[in-house]
Amino acid sequence: MGSNLPTRLRRLKLIAFDFDGVFTDGKVIVDQDGRESVVCSRKDTLRFPELKERGIELVVISKEKNPIVGRRCEKMRVECLQGVDDKLAALKQLIEIKGLSPEQVAFMGDDINDFKCLEFAGIAFTVADGNHECKKIADYVTLRRGGNHAVREVCDMILKMATFHNM
Repeated sequence: MGSNLPTRLRRLKLIAFDFDGVFTDGKVIVDQDGRESVVCSRKDTLRFPELKERGIELVVISKEKNPIVGRRCEKMRVECLQGVDDKLAALKQLIEIKGLSPEQVAFMGDDINDFKCLEFAGIAFTVADGNHECKKIADYVTLRRGGNHAVREVCDMILKMATFHNM
């Protein structure tokens, strides 16, 4: 973890998340009729309202186009971009629309298709079981694995480390 991470966290205005492997353990359950399901934890999103109160927007950028992802994001009250093959282009477009700079953005991802976003964002988070290349460039690697409260760990850390004033 970089020594200036608390300072960088104070500038944070947007956190973009991958879904599979971050909110989930990356596994999918398929029943005999071909319906998919995943397991997510409500603990991961319990502090989302506090982040939003501090002026931090949240978004999921997922390669998968899956009703499960959309429905979970709807319940979390988080913007959701699905079926995104080029996550970096989507992230750049999003921050341009919102009038932000990369330094005001964090990205949390776990695998090689997240690497460019992790590299681009001002703050890069990955999970304990993330791809080794992602871990090399991450500003913070969670102690927890994807789908096992890693998102909550990051939220707790942000709220603890970053003292927000005048928001």
